[in-house]
Amino acid sequence: MKKIVFLIFVFCVSTCILTAQVLTQTIKGKVIDSETQQPLIGATIIILGTEPLQGATTNKDGNFLISNITLGRYDIQFSYLGYQSSTMREIQVTSGKEVVINTPLKQSIVKMGEVAISGFTEKDKPVNTMALISARSFSVEEARRYAGGMDDPARTVSAFAGITTGSMQSNSIIIRGNSPKGVSWRLEGVEIPNPNHFPNANLVGGGIVTVFSSQMLTNSDFFTSAFPAEYGNALAGVFDMKFRTGNSEKKEHTIQIGVMGIDLSSEGPFRKGGKATYLFNYRYSTFSLMRSFLPKNTSVPIYQDLNFKLHFPIKNGSISIWGIGALDHMNQDFILDSTKWENEISRTNLDWNLKMGAIGITNKQFINQSTFINTTLAFTGTFNSLKMDRLNDFLISKPNLNIIDNSGKIILSSYINQKVSSRHTLKAGFTFYTLFYELNINGTFNNNPITYQNFVTEKGKSEFIELFYQSKYSISEHFVINGGINGSYFLLNKKFSIDPRISFKWEINTRHSISFGFGKHSQIEDLKIYLVKKVQNDQFSSPNINLAPSQALHFVGGYDWQINQNMRIKMEPYYQYLYNIPGKPGSSYSLINFTQDWAFRDSLVNNSKGENIGIDITFEKFLNKGYYYLITTSFFKSKYCGDDGIWRNSKFNKGYVINLLIGKEFTFKNDHILGINARYTLMGGDRFTPVNMEQSIIFKTVIYDESKAYQEQIPSSQYLDITLTYRINKQKHSSVWAIQIKNALGEKNYDGYSYYYKTGTVENKGYSVILPVISYKIEF
Repeated sequence: MKKIVFLIFVFCVSTCILTAQVLTQTIKGKVIDSETQQPLIGATIIILGTEPLQGATTNKDGNFLISNITLGRYDIQFSYLGYQSSTMREIQVTSGKEVVINTPLKQSIVKMGEVAISGFTEKDKPVNTMALISARSFSVEEARRYAGGMDDPARTVSAFAGITTGSMQSNSIIIRGNSPKGVSWRLEGVEIPNPNHFPNANLVGGGIVTVFSSQMLTNSDFFTSAFPAEYGNALAGVFDMKFRTGNSEKKEHTIQIGVMGIDLSSEGPFRKGGKATYLFNYRYSTFSLMRSFLPKNTSVPIYQDLNFKLHFPIKNGSISIWGIGALDHMNQDFILDSTKWENEISRTNLDWNLKMGAIGITNKQFINQSTFINTTLAFTGTFNSLKMDRLNDFLISKPNLNIIDNSGKIILSSYINQKVSSRHTLKAGFTFYTLFYELNINGTFNNNPITYQNFVTEKGKSEFIELFYQSKYSISEHFVINGGINGSYFLLNKKFSIDPRISFKWEINTRHSISFGFGKHSQIEDLKIYLVKKVQNDQFSSPNINLAPSQALHFVGGYDWQINQNMRIKMEPYYQYLYNIPGKPGSSYSLINFTQDWAFRDSLVNNSKGENIGIDITFEKFLNKGYYYLITTSFFKSKYCGDDGIWRNSKFNKGYVINLLIGKEFTFKNDHILGINARYTLMGGDRFTPVNMEQSIIFKTVIYDESKAYQEQIPSSQYLDITLTYRINKQKHSSVWAIQIKNALGEKNYDGYSYYYKTGTVENKGYSVILPVISYKIEF
């Protein structure tokens, strides 16, 4: 009996010791020169506020490691002789995963011996050092923390100044009044197709949720105007995504289960002691598991995706193999009882299958201490099959839409980056695209089965070439200028564009800076636009084959006031002039307003133009002492002029958007963390063209009055998103419960007018959806 009592006593004491044990984690990473990306040997890393002070210095490879860091948030300072110091703010240390920080430092141009210290760290400073204006980085931590972000980069940036969105179910990005189709998505330096599940479903450039997993991403850049010369084929903005490299010393895993999907993620070295690493994330939609519980005619999005990156260090460089892929399927049955028809959707069935992918191999080779060459060979593809049948008035199924839209690219991209001196860096390169396409587009006019016909049948290939050169020069320690030029040539119709870019930034003192940027930008259209076929006198023609690229001139200024190390105000007034935009002859129609038309069939010429003018204001307190807030406001006008010579509101002229984000973290003694985050958005409504009610009711389909294009506007809308997270830190793992409530106020969304059979009316009824997203994640 005494032995049993003794064993119980020992067990209780051991349990108390384990419970009271202080949880710690490792912080590690690499410090490099921001221009050459060479490692900085002997750089100093200090974790501010620790007692005693904890830190480390980098080894011959620029790597550092600091062990036994108590869990919490820390400011980490990086410094190196002859370089401007940098401080990473409020880095979160948890028990689930090691913290990996790769930090670039900028060389000072003052004489050796003088001390160059940055007054405050620009927390949102872009990763691309050539970007001086209208660019900011966003972190994975923000995507997870911002209310309404839903771990999705596209939804996260919608809180930034100058950004509005489409409807709640579409994460399309509308930048400063431009169409979402003007945004270029890039991954690991090359252009990729729209990386959304069910891309372009409601709006070109949008989708349900991006294919990217937050488990994969590192800090990436988002450009909204006058972007550097290396970015071509975009009129509105650029999303430059980067995958991080897997942990080279320890295998780590993540499992997440939630309403949006089931995620499995893993990373680590291929073998113990080796430097080659892997990183991947696989997601399967939860909706597919719920399908059997829903009504038969409900359209359920079923999707899955895979992201991966394999990294292999080699002599004087590295090789990375990376990729993303997505499989999507959606179907919906029509209602056979015509007395139950509500609108067109009720009498239509849908079978939609999509595949999207991008895979590439990238070699970064250092030629010497100041020069490296980055080369990527990639393949991207989108395979879209959409079939839609419609019941006629006699309940006989007739084909309404049948689309095969397959496209692919083989991409060879290479650039050289050279740091000529501490003042001067240049970058030059090319990208060669081989474009493959297979198009078979069939459809009706106004849902009339008699008009069902083929609009495009094409299969072939073409080429598109981009060249760029840009140079950044520091006139002084506080005045930097960047100039460059982008050239492109489209071999399908032998059209080219030369696009100059220039920007500068002047740091007046440690708190105030001003900047300016100008850029000419161009973009070619989707291939199916060029390949539309027309028949006249039994002769086929391609009326759109010679369309020139759309063009835009961006002018933007900037003023940045760093109030203190955690708070800043930023203002950017801008003007954009769009021209050579394709439109219909003699009408108000312009691709400036293009949303979606799966069976596009119109003849176009470069005859329309547009203007965007506005100001973006950001007031931000970075996360510090457990709380943060972000207030962004944008006031703008977006106008266009079609071939009829009349200036009108564009479809995306919402007029204004105001965002307020606020969040607070509460840390408990047991290392558990409660996070409360909220986002309130107020913005103007979409513009729309009035309906010709008389004609629409007669023909029982929506007919718009194009002579009054976009004269009407949906009422302004307000959204409230709330996110609650609760992190539990344990000795060997960390877990997070999250509840995200999208549209907590139940604001109505409007998708457009429909003819309603029961009432015999044409209405834009709108609908209200409050979406709760619950998830559980474990990291170990």
